Amino acid sequence: MQSFPLYIVGAFAGAELHAPTEALVIRPASIRLNALLLFSLLVSFATARAQTVFNGTADDGSLYQIVLPTNWNHQLVLYAHGIVDPEAPIALPSDAGFLDFRDALVAEGFAVAYSSYAANGFAIQEGIRDTDLLRGQFAKAAGTTPAKTFLVGVSLGSAVVINLAERSPQNYSGDLPMCGLLGGSPLEVEYVGNARVLFDYFFPGVIPGTLLHTPLLSYDPGSSDTTDLGNVVYGKLVGGLLSPTLPTLQLADALGLEATSPTEVVTGLLEVLGFDVRYVNDLLARTNQASPYDNRFIWYQGSLNDKALNAEVERVSGTLEGFDYLLRYYQPTGRVQIPTVTLHTTRDPLVPYWHEAVYRLLATEQHREGLLVQQSVDRFGHCAFEDSEVAHAFAGLAGWVDYGVKPAGGDVTAPAP
Repeated sequence: MQSFPLYIVGAFAGAELHAPTEALVIRPASIRLNALLLFSLLVSFATARAQTVFNGTADDGSLYQIVLPTNWNHQLVLYAHGIVDPEAPIALPSDAGFLDFRDALVAEGFAVAYSSYAANGFAIQEGIRDTDLLRGQFAKAAGTTPAKTFLVGVSLGSAVVINLAERSPQNYSGDLPMCGLLGGSPLEVEYVGNARVLFDYFFPGVIPGTLLHTPLLSYDPGSSDTTDLGNVVYGKLVGGLLSPTLPTLQLADALGLEATSPTEVVTGLLEVLGFDVRYVNDLLARTNQASPYDNRFIWYQGSLNDKALNAEVERVSGTLEGFDYLLRYYQPTGRVQIPTVTLHTTRDPLVPYWHEAVYRLLATEQHREGLLVQQSVDRFGHCAFEDSEVAHAFAGLAGWVDYGVKPAGGDVTAPAP
């Protein structure tokens, strides 16, 4: 009888087997419970397995790290991190969620490699290059090449791994983009730009400058500095919930923000506006100051007076140079050529859930939807996953690649403790 690895057993537990010619049917409820057990088991083994860590600096200045377990299963996971503030130092990803995920993979025998990228900010271009370089860096460090290589990316890193999976499928075995801008950079930049011009309409003069001419300011809501722009914006949004005309709710409706409570509305708007303030100048530097945003033909709806809103909101013209940059870094094609599992929260205020529907449409147009499984988590927040949900998504992908068993899509929300 074939012996299945722990990560496969955890994902398949509770599945129903029919006739030998039929596919394995996986029941989502069983998966959720077993994913929780899976992750706790993996983490418990993490400290007991020996490993070798390789650190290096690439020619472009990016840092990289490779973790190779002594019980290596000859499979490699390349991890692409999300966006980092342009003013932050270049550094390897170190958030707790990633480190826990890495350690769980290593405990199960996977090698894991990851890069800082050569630049912060909207660094999809650098992320693609530096993540792809990890294959050669791993081969040099380990003295061999893996039998299979998986791609895992979060947020901006999802655009990185989708690009690699679509452009160089011969180099990779499976792809797991999470909370990603899978509908493409043009749509994501449009969404963030819409948030800014709509905020400026409902709360004029609060954020200095205009969409394309914003000084780089501190944006740290919750800090002790009451004059920090993040705290000022927060105060305005909360005040807008109490105003008779409810400008904060009008703004959320016109933007299409998915939220189910006033707290989610304020938190979501605060996050997307901060993204504009902190990253717009970095993006413009990449496009040589050419506008990557155009709202001249957008008709905004959801306010108390849409006619007045559309007559007075800031209108910005885009440029071919700006859009060309976004198309290159990156507009997915939908040419899914390796098994791909996506994971997204349904109320993501920064990279909206509708990105998933756009990518499904692109894949369907290319007749590639058979290689795409989309999983959702019913929760508010950007990349707001439980560890068990991430473990379950990867286990499903690995089982698909290793054994040809396609995981179920749909809601995979872990039950509340």
